[in-house]
Amino acid sequence: MLRRRTVLQGALAGALLTGCSSGGSTKPTASPADNPFAVGGDTPLEVVVSEEYGGFAAAPYRKKYAQAVVTVTPTKQLRDLLQSRFAAGSPPDVVLSTGDKALTVSRLVADGQLADLQKLLDAPSWDNQGVPVKDLVLPGMLDAGRYEGKQYALNYVVNVYGLWYSAQLFQKHGWDVPRTWPELLALGAEMKAAGVGPFTYAGVHPYYVLEAVLTLAAKAGGHDVVKRIDNLEAGAWKDQSMVRAITAFAELTKRGLIAQGSQQMDHIGSQTRLMTSKAGLLPCGNWLENEMKAVTPQNFGLTMFGVPPLDGSSAMPKGVHVAPTAPLLVAAKAKNQPGGLDYLRAMLSKEVAAQVTSQTSQLTVVRGAADGLEISTALRSARDLLTAAGDQAITWYFDTWYAEFAKTAGEITGQCLAGAFRPDEWAARIQAAADQVKQDKTITKYHRD
Repeated sequence: MLRRRTVLQGALAGALLTGCSSGGSTKPTASPADNPFAVGGDTPLEVVVSEEYGGFAAAPYRKKYAQAVVTVTPTKQLRDLLQSRFAAGSPPDVVLSTGDKALTVSRLVADGQLADLQKLLDAPSWDNQGVPVKDLVLPGMLDAGRYEGKQYALNYVVNVYGLWYSAQLFQKHGWDVPRTWPELLALGAEMKAAGVGPFTYAGVHPYYVLEAVLTLAAKAGGHDVVKRIDNLEAGAWKDQSMVRAITAFAELTKRGLIAQGSQQMDHIGSQTRLMTSKAGLLPCGNWLENEMKAVTPQNFGLTMFGVPPLDGSSAMPKGVHVAPTAPLLVAAKAKNQPGGLDYLRAMLSKEVAAQVTSQTSQLTVVRGAADGLEISTALRSARDLLTAAGDQAITWYFDTWYAEFAKTAGEITGQCLAGAFRPDEWAARIQAAADQVKQDKTITKYHRD
């Protein structure tokens, strides 16, 4: 019942990757624990991916099933290539679905096109037969692939959100990372005195600042704050934690701590302002590093810290917003469904997950897979926030379930930060928009537990 938007970077290889073949037996190979799905040792496997890393499990799979032909096809035109194949009952065995041409997972679920992955989660892991696959996944990261209580997708990549800054700039001025919201306000005043626009954001895309407001509210009031929003519950946006959070952000405007012109900037403009040290803080996800790599100054020290809690009484002081993305799918009508499940098992091995992080600068849902890797300051800071959060990882789904409403909520947030109306009016306006969604019988409704 859940799915997420995907914001991923990187180019795809254009080559078709194939394994070797022979006419060996189709009987399962290896022991039941090593081959929990009874994969035929010479049964072909077809994988279609929208990002090259989706093919990284081909090497260990081929090593295990040396007689099987493994074909990995990378394409940015996933929807164009696969919609007709699913409809015709001849889909590939495994799909990684991301990007502008991603498949609509909820539609595939509704049409009965995806295999239930519960048996994968219950199976012994690729690395350690004494540990089930589900125990390898970070807390809360499976929810994004559950529909009506069943696991139909496994979202593989984790986007971590927070506030970005230049470690070099902070060191130059002797600034410390703020631990509470009052400390952030004090830091903003110091930045302003130093001629640095303290806080900037993409005013053209105000969802990014709404994201930070939601995170601050969830840290104050706990997971139920955003769960109630997802479930369109009455008064969810008027919750005390929500009002306190938007009031805290409105204080940035009152104190003149938002960099001039931010409301007219797009994401590239606001990110460029950060990279040129004309602004000190920017809310964004950890794809920022890849997106701005070409213009990031040497020794800039791009680093993220979590939105600081309002005060010492916050319910989740270590909370950080994370969004599991990049769903891996196994087709219900796959010719080699056992092989598809085992391929996903290989994708969840620490070896493959570490390779993905090393080569793409992205974090995966595999617990501890990025530990000990030589990674950038930016990715290390995101990894450390994710690790420290544990069960305080904050997730929400309304922005995907009700995309037009989320856009409206973002626009109202941008207007509030521009001083158009009071924080309590912000809550009332967004609540009214949420109530309209709830009452509209033409909109499919979703629920999270």
